[in-house]
Amino acid sequence: MPGSRAGPLAIIEASRYMDPYDMDLGCIPAEAGLHTITELSVLESTPESMVNTVREAVDKIVSDGRVPILLGGEHTLSLGGVQGVKDEADVYVTLDAHADFYDDYEGRRISHATVSKRISELVREVIIYGVRTLGWEEKEELDSSDNVTLIPLLSHGGEGVDTFLRKIEGKKVYLSVDVDVLDPSVLPCLGTPEPGGMSYREVITVLKEVFRRASVMAMDFVEFSPCPGMRSDAYTVARLVYKSIGYHILYSGKQDLRCGADE
Repeated sequence: MPGSRAGPLAIIEASRYMDPYDMDLGCIPAEAGLHTITELSVLESTPESMVNTVREAVDKIVSDGRVPILLGGEHTLSLGGVQGVKDEADVYVTLDAHADFYDDYEGRRISHATVSKRISELVREVIIYGVRTLGWEEKEELDSSDNVTLIPLLSHGGEGVDTFLRKIEGKKVYLSVDVDVLDPSVLPCLGTPEPGGMSYREVITVLKEVFRRASVMAMDFVEFSPCPGMRSDAYTVARLVYKSIGYHILYSGKQDLRCGADE
């Protein structure tokens, strides 16, 4: 189902109704300083042009000493995000219901279904967590890749999540959250929903550990496709983004906000 192009604006609009104080963290993460840049003009672009536009924007943000947070839109934008952080990240980490590891998809080498494959050609390590469906062509590509770890959601309650967290310990990470890692019962408004996903609480628990164990250099949230007439979906994604910002503050040393002071 198309429609993810409307996701970023819906997330930003929903965030206006969010209480800035975070009960879990005991502070107001927004006080660290948030700035929303003008929406990038990419709707009439080719995928290659869009990726380049995102790369340039992220490169400028990083050069200014800021932390880029990208809102999609579809997952292809992660390729531009990774290119933009250059050598700042050791590992590309994505939470996703899908591996996105086709070498080409519907005749395209750059698309939402090939993004993790393309990124694996740029970075030293790729970790894909939460997958619960896989194409045969993707399996063949994954089997021949020596820098990619895929951890299916089937094992997320035990050994799988422990393996995932050990692999990112102490590393510089580009974090991508494809919101279809959530179960459709939690977030039904997705382009490619897949049953058997994570709860909201499970996702933020994993995210908190990612920020605690690794240095997140940049992050994105993608593949949200608003449902007509539904408001709770955009609010859920906005809250997920804001929680991630709070965890970044908590574990990156901005203790002047006293986030997590009583943790």
